[in-house]
Amino acid sequence: MHRSRFMNSARHVSTLLFCLAAAIPVHAQAPAAAPPPPPPPVWDTQVGAAFVGTSGNSDTTTIGGDFSLHRRWPVWKVEATATAVRTTDRGTRTAERYLGSFRGDRKLSSIVGLTAGERAERDRLAGMAFRSITDAGFSWALVRDAGWTVDGLTAVALNHEQPTLGPDQNHPIAVLQALSKVLLGPAADTTQRFTFYPDFKASDAYRAEAEVTAQAAMNGRIALKIGYLWRRSNAPTPGFMKNDSTATASVVVRWKAATTVPAP
Repeated sequence: MHRSRFMNSARHVSTLLFCLAAAIPVHAQAPAAAPPPPPPPVWDTQVGAAFVGTSGNSDTTTIGGDFSLHRRWPVWKVEATATAVRTTDRGTRTAERYLGSFRGDRKLSSIVGLTAGERAERDRLAGMAFRSITDAGFSWALVRDAGWTVDGLTAVALNHEQPTLGPDQNHPIAVLQALSKVLLGPAADTTQRFTFYPDFKASDAYRAEAEVTAQAAMNGRIALKIGYLWRRSNAPTPGFMKNDSTATASVVVRWKAATTVPAP
């Protein structure tokens, strides 16, 4: 009798589960994939500027600026960026950094592409009179959702350095990068970047960078931007620290083309 009751109960439970499964919509069992992001504009550019000044008990001035440009074709893309930060305290420079980069990319498929770039930097107050990195390798479109994209970069490069102290150096390195962009709404987004530079000639001379930015539009042309950049040089110029960080807040002016990139 107990077995018969158990069988009846199991049969009722199985029937109930079957009915519930049949009542669930198909899209709830297998949610549809997120739609791909809309095509980007043929070109876009933006210029940002920041200023902080104090007087009286303290006399400091901080000036910052950044520039970015993207130009796109069905299979080609080029981008250029530049940033500058300069801080003085009672007429004495306490921070000064200039950075410019250029990159070209040719799409081979929906995921992989060929890429080459040049990056130049000057930061004497961190021990580097001049640094340039020339690289070539592959770019990767890892995630392409409506609200989230992730791009990767793997390349070999030549790192040329002119430190403020010591001889010039030319080391073969790699460039490994992940760049994520998340849309927070129709007029706001945030980006996260991590770049690692392993050194093939001196393994302890690796460098790394991590950067987070957030940008929100005030209108169709002007936006507010905040960012935080952390840099590590594991073998810095003697007498200088391994870690540097920079926090910025700026107003940017943006322009973009009215047309989007056609399909290849």
